[in-house]
Amino acid sequence: MRKNILILTLIGLAAPVASVQAEDIDFATQIYPFVKSGCVKCHQPAYEDERGRTRKPKGGFVLSTKAGIMESEGEDGDKFIVPGKPDESRMLQVTKLPIDDDMHFPPEGKAPQWTEAEKELFAKWIEAGADFGDWTEDPKPGEGLEWDGKEKAAGTVETFD
Repeated sequence: MRKNILILTLIGLAAPVASVQAEDIDFATQIYPFVKSGCVKCHQPAYEDERGRTRKPKGGFVLSTKAGIMESEGEDGDKFIVPGKPDESRMLQVTKLPIDDDMHFPPEGKAPQWTEAEKELFAKWIEAGADFGDWTEDPKPGEGLEWDGKEKAAGTVETFD
């Protein structure tokens, strides 16, 4: 009997700690860095390139602003982010598709793939309510997008300091 009480007490103590950790995910420093490196090159507001051509966001999706992320939805009406529901959030689901699937993003060779750790963190952030904190947009979405073509080490999460 004492053993059962001890186990239940430990479970009760661990559950709030796990939920606090998920709620403490900071979008600006923990989530946006890998969203930016994997998505923003193609999904930023329209801009003029070095040749003077206007570049528009692929598919019309802007993923460098809170409004753009929250308002985006796929052709089938699936929202990119459904707070509290990672399994219904298109932005996460497309990263989990096989890399040779036409709907997998980011496309192979175009940007670094999200690591499993990043996908798990993104899912936890969505599950905790998809809180952006004070972050509303990247003031310089075109900066820092250079990629050397090498994938990140498995299990890593890219962050801003």
